Amino acid sequence: MDFRPVEAVGLERRFGARRALSGVDLAVGAGEIVGLVGPNGSGKTTLLKILAGLLRPSSGEARVFGHAPFRERARVMERARFAFAPPALYASLTAREHLVHLARMRARGMPRAGGAEIDRALDTVGLAERADDRVSAYSFGMRQRLVLAQALLPMPELIVLDEPTDGLDPLAVLELRGVLRRLREERGLAILLSSHLLLEVDELVDRMLVLAEGAAIFSGPPAELCAGTERVRVAADDPGRALELFRERGLDASLDGRDEVELPAGAINLDDAAALLRAGGVELTGFHTRAASLEQALLARLREAGAR
Repeated sequence: MDFRPVEAVGLERRFGARRALSGVDLAVGAGEIVGLVGPNGSGKTTLLKILAGLLRPSSGEARVFGHAPFRERARVMERARFAFAPPALYASLTAREHLVHLARMRARGMPRAGGAEIDRALDTVGLAERADDRVSAYSFGMRQRLVLAQALLPMPELIVLDEPTDGLDPLAVLELRGVLRRLREERGLAILLSSHLLLEVDELVDRMLVLAEGAAIFSGPPAELCAGTERVRVAADDPGRALELFRERGLDASLDGRDEVELPAGAINLDDAAALLRAGGVELTGFHTRAASLEQALLARLREAGAR
């Protein structure tokens, strides 16, 4: 019988009186990329460590390919790999030496990798031409790709990455994102990653789980988080006077950070807005409807959760 790569139900983890996770559910399907998002201290790393078998949940259940990670960690590691930040590398070794050393140190019962698999892992992450350079000469982005190569040795069915783009410049982020997409598309890997970079999540993942103070406050596709956040934006040559005119009409209007008047979606149409402003001596210069960005929608959801 086959199992989903990751299934967790009602996970809780307490450290004394502090509750790091509170009733969290998570599922990752085969060939799916799922992002774990939340501010520092929200419980992301705690959740990943439970899946890796490094922590026992206080209650609830976690399964990786049908196995309980804390009790059956060796079975989990037959099909899954975990990479936690910061990367643990030796500056005096080459990339190839790192992978050879890793292959020799595999615990009994865990899959071992040969030379062909080492070459393949280095090629997959774009390090084949620098395989025999010492890590001391690597950029931070190259080091992160070497950590990913270690997680691919031998090729797993699931990789779990903790903040894989933390500290990377924009070009290195693009390169790593491309590697992860190829692994999903060409190898069918399931990928679970934690990140605080919303652009990465928005453009890479199929679904996201948002944590705040240990609790899940959203689960679904990134676009779903922005659903229902559409607002009308009106630009005028006198934004302050335009705001007064809309409020005098009884509309819920406010100024946003670009000196545009913001109103609820459907509050007024273009013709009526132009006529209202013209009557008040104001010229309308722009009118459009726009949904909140992923960052705006996430911040709104976090503020809502904090208020509760």
